Amino acid sequence: METAKQLYRYWFGFGSPVTMGVFRIVFSLLLFINFAMIGMFWNDWFGQTGYVPAEIAGRWLDSHYLNGGTADLWFNRIDPLFGVSNDTVVKVVYWMTAGFAMLSALGLWSRFSTFCLAVGVVTLHHRNPIILHGGDTWMRVASIYLALAPSGAAVSLDRWIALRRGKAPAQPELVSMWPQRLIAYNLALLYFTTTWSKWFGGLWKSGDATWYPARLHEFDRFPVPDFVNQYPMVKVTTWGTLAVEFALGTLVFFKPLRKWVLLSGIALHMWIEYSMNIPLFAFLMTSSYIVFYDGEETAAWWDRLKARFARSQ
Repeated sequence: METAKQLYRYWFGFGSPVTMGVFRIVFSLLLFINFAMIGMFWNDWFGQTGYVPAEIAGRWLDSHYLNGGTADLWFNRIDPLFGVSNDTVVKVVYWMTAGFAMLSALGLWSRFSTFCLAVGVVTLHHRNPIILHGGDTWMRVASIYLALAPSGAAVSLDRWIALRRGKAPAQPELVSMWPQRLIAYNLALLYFTTTWSKWFGGLWKSGDATWYPARLHEFDRFPVPDFVNQYPMVKVTTWGTLAVEFALGTLVFFKPLRKWVLLSGIALHMWIEYSMNIPLFAFLMTSSYIVFYDGEETAAWWDRLKARFARSQ
């Protein structure tokens, strides 16, 4: 019975909102950067004369489209742009979503801006599903959970304005932890299911999988020593990737190991960022690791950092 109570308090108890505030800033800034990068080639990816006009996107998303049954698709998913072929309309939605990403990062009108950001991200991902990679999927899921969280309760312009007006306490009020727990467990589930899927593929189990991406030269980024992509190092990187991803899906919740598991995850993703051109993937994933820390831990770390900086002056 006591275990059940502890589990309930862990999921639905109250705690500091500082972690979610920091996560909101970093994650939303990355979304804004993502929109800015893709926006430089907007017509290629979202225009009617680009690679994926509206009709192609609809056909890609749902085979039901081929049978003429398009009326219910908007209701089956958040897709206000379904069938919209007017570039001006799509462009307005695109840059409005980018604007909401910046408002969310600033923590201004947080509830409204994070909700609109989530709707915009989901909508644009449906507008061009062909462009997406795994980091985009996490972007979509996490933006929805961010909209559910009281992410503007700390480290935000909303709180600063409330403090200036005398409408907020000196310390942020405690908030329900369940939105942060959802993000953390979904992130862990992402790594666990990835490990599960890879283990039942022959190349990962045999230790050969990482040999192949190095031969996909469209992903080449910075120079990599030859021995890294040769045996026996391929075995080490293949099985090492499996070990790190499994730890990120399980051992990350064991506090004595949490820091080391997250550092190994950062090392893994930074190597991917260095060696492969997958825009923002590593940053989207590693920036989310902070949700494994409670707000009190994040605030205490910041206080220690400030004290250390003050002593060095």
